[in-house]
Amino acid sequence: MEPLLNRLDKTTYEKLMMNSFRKEYMKNTIVFSEGTPAEALYFIKSGTVRIYKGMGADKEITIFTRKENDCFGEIGIFSGTKYSNTAIVTQDAILYRITKAKAEELIKQDGSLGLHFTRWVAESLEASKAKIRDYIAFGSEAAIASVFIRYSNMYGIVTKKGIRITEPIRVRDISKHIGISRETVSRVVNKWKEQGIIINDNKFYLIKDIQYFRKLLLCENCGVENCVL
Repeated sequence: MEPLLNRLDKTTYEKLMMNSFRKEYMKNTIVFSEGTPAEALYFIKSGTVRIYKGMGADKEITIFTRKENDCFGEIGIFSGTKYSNTAIVTQDAILYRITKAKAEELIKQDGSLGLHFTRWVAESLEASKAKIRDYIAFGSEAAIASVFIRYSNMYGIVTKKGIRITEPIRVRDISKHIGISRETVSRVVNKWKEQGIIINDNKFYLIKDIQYFRKLLLCENCGVENCVL
């Protein structure tokens, strides 16, 4: 999905930045927590932010991950008075914070900005809905497969031997993405390695049979274009 700030013309972009407050965040810093007042919208100048929801004792499910030139906090700003998820910095980040009142004022002044926000939010909701469907409807194995598919879309390089993922995939990260125990993730991943569906060098994976994953998730019947984390 194209980041929000990349969709804006130079004048609109500069107007947003001029009305926002710049702040640097270290890795593992909580930007806002679920249930706290939704007071601001955030733009990412650099770094990565993970948006997740608590699922009980030591369980989380990742709603989405946002990177450079994208935005987060929209669910609280546009649909309620409190944030419904938690945002944590996963790579050192520079964020621009704009208050809810100022964001609403700028959107009222600029119809094209409102249109960009509407399209971006709609695409984000569609992608999030697809992830939740994959994580819940098809069982644990398919939920884990959906993470590998999304990694392949974001960081995959097609080779003669299969799709090589250029970013490390860690069991604990998969567990956090889908709210499944590490033990279950490890068991499924080890089964795939035994079957030759994937191979790995430490935490870097080569997907040898991407069609196996796609069949688990009925990908041929899916119309979602933004199949990423």
